[in-house]
Amino acid sequence: MPEFARVCQILHVKPEVEVFESGMIQNALMLVKQGLLQEPVHFNFVLGVPGGMPATDKNLLFLLDLIPSTSTWTVSGMGRHQLNMNTLGILMGGHVRTGLEDNIYYRKGVLAKGNAPFVERLVKLAESLDRPVANPAEARKILGLSSNY
Repeated sequence: MPEFARVCQILHVKPEVEVFESGMIQNALMLVKQGLLQEPVHFNFVLGVPGGMPATDKNLLFLLDLIPSTSTWTVSGMGRHQLNMNTLGILMGGHVRTGLEDNIYYRKGVLAKGNAPFVERLVKLAESLDRPVANPAEARKILGLSSNY
């Protein structure tokens, strides 16, 4: 991980720190202390993966309590947990990752017809909860990315 962090610095890439269990947060914070990862760190909590933390609201709250308050975060739920975790992320003020990488079913027994239906569902959900959806420029600002890309 330190070598990966060095390459990200050289290339001016902001990494997404994927977290499958809580020790991964401590590893990322160690890289911050070593100057290899810059704050604010962006974490993606990937829950429901075999061997990782189960996709529960309690686990998401536990992980959120471990990250610096300046961090940004997303939550991903694998398979049948995708919509529940995405909904929690929206309700809790975070961000979400969705799509075929995490789940090939749009709903039980119904294969997704690509990533667009997943995204469209979450946009409708966010709008129904009065949670604005960021456009690309806003997303770059939230993540602290250069507008040159």
